[in-house]
Amino acid sequence: MSLTSSLYAGTSGLGNTGNALQVTSNNISNINTLGFKKGNATFSDTLYQTIGTNAGTSQVGLGMNVDNVAQVFTDGSLETTSNATDLAIGGDGFFVVSELNSNENYYTRAGNFSFDESGALVTSEGYVLQGWEVEGDTGEEYGAVTDLILSGFTSPPDDTNEITVITNLDSDAKSESIVLSNNFKYDADDGTTMNSDGYEYQTVVTAYDSLGASHEVTVYYDKKSDTEWEYVIACGPDEDARTLAANTDSAGLLARGTISFSESSGDIVSMTMEEFTGVIGNVDVSEGYNSIADVHFEIENSAAIQEDGYGFKMSYAEADGWTLDAVPNNYDVAAILPESSAKKIYIDLNNDGEADLKMSLDEEPIEDIISFDINDPMELHVQDIRNVVYDGGVTADNTTLAINDPSVITTSVEDMSISWDATEEIWSFGRDAVNNLNSDHSTPEVSSLTTSDTTQVSTDASLITINNEEAITTAATVSLVYDFANTKWGFNDGSGAPTGTGPTTQYPSVAIVAGTNDSVDIDFDGDGTADVTIDVTNGGSNTALTDGTTFSFNVDPPQVSTDASLITINNEEAITDAATVSLKYDGTNSKWVFDSTAPSEYSSMTITTGASDLVEIDFDGTGGADVTIDVRNSGANAALTDGTTFSFDVTPPNALPDEYSNATLSGDATYCSIDLDGSGNDDDEDDIVFTFGEELIEDSSITFDIEGSTAWRTVTTDEVEETGYYQFTADFLGGEFGTTETDISFNIGSKFNGSNWINDSLSSTQYARSSSTTYQDSDGYASGDLTGIGVESNGLISGSYSNGQNIALFKIALADFNNPNGLENVGGNLYQATTDSGAAITNKPGENGLGTLSSYALEMSNVDISEEFVDMIGLQTAYEANAKIISTVDELMNTVIGMKR
Repeated sequence: MSLTSSLYAGTSGLGNTGNALQVTSNNISNINTLGFKKGNATFSDTLYQTIGTNAGTSQVGLGMNVDNVAQVFTDGSLETTSNATDLAIGGDGFFVVSELNSNENYYTRAGNFSFDESGALVTSEGYVLQGWEVEGDTGEEYGAVTDLILSGFTSPPDDTNEITVITNLDSDAKSESIVLSNNFKYDADDGTTMNSDGYEYQTVVTAYDSLGASHEVTVYYDKKSDTEWEYVIACGPDEDARTLAANTDSAGLLARGTISFSESSGDIVSMTMEEFTGVIGNVDVSEGYNSIADVHFEIENSAAIQEDGYGFKMSYAEADGWTLDAVPNNYDVAAILPESSAKKIYIDLNNDGEADLKMSLDEEPIEDIISFDINDPMELHVQDIRNVVYDGGVTADNTTLAINDPSVITTSVEDMSISWDATEEIWSFGRDAVNNLNSDHSTPEVSSLTTSDTTQVSTDASLITINNEEAITTAATVSLVYDFANTKWGFNDGSGAPTGTGPTTQYPSVAIVAGTNDSVDIDFDGDGTADVTIDVTNGGSNTALTDGTTFSFNVDPPQVSTDASLITINNEEAITDAATVSLKYDGTNSKWVFDSTAPSEYSSMTITTGASDLVEIDFDGTGGADVTIDVRNSGANAALTDGTTFSFDVTPPNALPDEYSNATLSGDATYCSIDLDGSGNDDDEDDIVFTFGEELIEDSSITFDIEGSTAWRTVTTDEVEETGYYQFTADFLGGEFGTTETDISFNIGSKFNGSNWINDSLSSTQYARSSSTTYQDSDGYASGDLTGIGVESNGLISGSYSNGQNIALFKIALADFNNPNGLENVGGNLYQATTDSGAAITNKPGENGLGTLSSYALEMSNVDISEEFVDMIGLQTAYEANAKIISTVDELMNTVIGMKR
């Protein structure tokens, strides 16, 4: 072996040991560098030289090289911080960062991130952390990996889509027979929408509109039977912006329904809901592309909608546009205005040429047929039985009325009657055979106003108010004169003097109870109260009164009595059909005649006697007096004038009104049940029930009025299938055609699965303890400012806001490589992928072998100083030994050179 080769071998050891020492020194210098991964130098021998030996040929090494400097990717120790965006990876993987809007990615284990002024989550060098955008409510990521930039530091508001109200309703509460929604009435003084004695329990939950304003939604509960409760959902009337409820006394009423509980367990068995639609009800689309949900109404002129109007029907044809095919009597002049289009319909209800009701359709109509009702805005939510009159063996004291299904009470009807035949022991329908008596002269009147000076005294009859109609029993002339000295009015004795006598013949007790300059109050019946008030000087707008000014007028009692007791039915069998009989007084011939003709239902009807006081009518053409009418109450009323009208309705015995022609009765001497809609279902036949405290032992009857409405829409279970909960509609903002309406789910802890109601682990109950709210919540919220950031182990970044919401913002991406040692260090704690490392494999933390994240922590260097010192000692020894080789070879070479001397 040559000395030169030995010299070069020692030189290679000296240089490469120095390189290894550089790795060690680099490790030590980065002992506090975040995420630093230490290097580890390894050596390998180099080329070998072949030499001859006694044993043959052998190889002699020519030195060494650094084989590899590999990074050790074990986890460094964690150091806790106070910054939520300081992140450490526990396990494999690298954070992915890049320059803003760049496609070139870098990778790092250093997790010291922070938000810059633009909202980007960046490293200290300004590289933007990469990840996914996520759904704010679920945290589910979507789209490709992108720059994580917080676009705003405020949380936009979110409207409420679900309210959760979990209650216990006291099973020992008293059952009520009233319909809870009928008690709805707003009290402006205390802001309540239900009298406190009208329900058993209430709870309030906060809902939010799309602008973030909060609104109180109240749920009222009342016990209906042992296992069934009613509920009503309402908001403040001033916060109810639905156009179909505005300007009505039902504003604020949103929905109602029932909850049925198990008698044995107290758990929910089922529930129902009816949505309050407002003035427009019973909407139906029978043909075409639009559904009921696609039809929207807007009231343009509420003054034109003041009466019930059932039965609007309209159809569309491409050639003719929209046509009103049917209109109710109260709106018989209704018309569709020419400016209407296929999807925008304008309806004039009062023939003034202006749109009173507007409709908007979501879909283009194709032969669509739409029908709807208009409800009287006064008490339009009420479905009730009123003005009940008991006769015979049944009394109010021993009778309980229960309305079990108010939804079938859709139309108002007066004087409906049911009768109990004690002999046959059967219930039957029967209205009063004569009803709805009307006349244009059925109330007292004032006439023949005269004065000595029209500049002082007004002769406008509208300035005389009859406060007590019953006091005007006889026709009389009232003459007054003004006493200037005493500044008062008195009765005129005929000579112009205020004697104070008055029309004493007709009214012996007549007196002036108040008689100032401008106003006179007259008591006719002697009870000391003002039966008639006269605004003599039209509120003082006339000239000043002078002494002796006179004023007189006539008072006349009604000409025609509308008391049904004055009509006698002599032959019930003659009344076979329901009809309206209209009469008119012929003053020339002093008799009553038909206003036009006899009703078409009774073509043979004649008036057999038509004297002014008494009318006899033959209904069946046999010549007899089937009905006798004491028109003027035996002459007690005023004299008839020409043209005075009188009309009444007749109804055959046991007849049902057209509105409830399918109704049926059942029961016995202890109760009477009315199946008002005639459904005949066992579960739905007791719509209205009268229950008697004692058995009826004699013929009895009950007469009542039905107060109906179509302002309630039954929500079907088919509509529940999407969410599992019933939904009601609320609108707190009042957008045109309901554009700001929102459907709110009502969650009581039970969900419909398509066939049954399945109770959650936390659900409403009926236990024998005080009614209380177990839990309540709503999913909407107001706007809020960002107050904090949180990072979960799976990389989900969430923001905490001042409105109490925690909203998912991003999800961090991690990358791994098949050969992490192939990564290229580019400085700044960054690595870059190379062909040796392979392409980055990107996924979410905790998945596909990637590590998880720790927030409020930083990964430190994985350098162990003691190990580095040990390595350094070994390298130092190797270095010195290689240096000794070089010095030894040097001495040998000097010896060789010296041999020449």
